[in-house]
Formats: sequence, structure tokens, C-alpha cells
Amino acid sequence: MSDSLSKIPVRITVVDKGEAKAILNRLTAPLTVEDILKRLPMNTRTSPAVGFVSVLMGIKRGTEKPVSKVTAGTIGYWPRGDALCIYPKDTTPYGQVNRVGEVLEGLELFQGLRSGSRIMIERV
Repeated sequence: MSDSLSKIPVRITVVDKGEAKAILNRLTAPLTVEDILKRLPMNTRTSPAVGFVSVLMGIKRGTEKPVSKVTAGTIGYWPRGDALCIYPKDTTPYGQVNRVGEVLEGLELFQGLRSGSRIMIERV
């Protein structure tokens, strides 16, 4: 699968803060990424936690090529919490996550977010 088919560009807007450029990668978790794409565009609220920012997805997908450690910029789907998580720094998540993409620009937007901040995720 070529990069143009496997890597889908998305824009993540943190309202009143700015925009981040990211990709969703079909190669790392194809079924999970397809379910996420069906939910886009999303306009939701954040739930920051220690080491990551999450948004509830409502896709109820299980593990798919799960990882136990993530690097800064990773976008993961956490099956136990049914949440899409953005990791602004290297960390060990609370449980295994499906790595579904990465933030390419604007990672600093996700540091220090307050609970309930509005976030929009859309395909570019």
C-alpha cells in the first residue's frame, strides 16, 4: 500500500488555541483507523490525564497490533477506555493502545489542556 493510501492527513483543532497537522496510518491498525475515519469530522471535548489527552470515540474496537509504550506525538486508540489519545511526550500508557497515527506539527497544543476543551478532528 502506498503512503498516499495508507497515511490519511487530518487536522486537529483545539478551539481558541490553534491547529495541529497529523496523519492516521492504516498500516499500524487498519480496522481501528477505518472505524475512526467513519466518525470524522468530530467536534467533541477533551479529557486530559497525566501524560495524554483523550476524546471518547464510541467505536468499541478491541486491540489491534497493540503497543505498551508510545513516543511523543503518537495518536493511539485505547480500547479499554474507547478513547482516542494524543501523547505529547514519551510515556507508558495505562493499558495497551492501538497506534493509529501521529501528530506531525503543533504537538505543543496538547500540553496543559483543561478538561472540557473543545477539539475538532477532520480529514484534510
